[in-house]
Amino acid sequence: MKCVFCGRDLVKSYETIERRVKGKLYYVKNVPADACKLCGEVYIDDEIVSKVGKMLEGLKQNQSTGSEVVDFKDLNNDLGTSVSNFAVI
Repeated sequence: MKCVFCGRDLVKSYETIERRVKGKLYYVKNVPADACKLCGEVYIDDEIVSKVGKMLEGLKQNQSTGSEVVDFKDLNNDLGTSVSNFAVI
């Protein structure tokens, strides 16, 4: 796959993304993605984005409106699925 902005090949990576659920900001680290090492654009598969949303909705919500860091790998392992085809770069 190529970057739509600069045309360079994308590489598999793990990224940190931000998502807001019910007023609380979550930083989700280790999300599998394709990244352009030239311009920095990040592409995340729709299935992964949907999975992240479902995982965050399933977390026990507290009253805090601050932020929290969660790890996609930990959440994903709880579901019994794998993202082992991605390499950390």
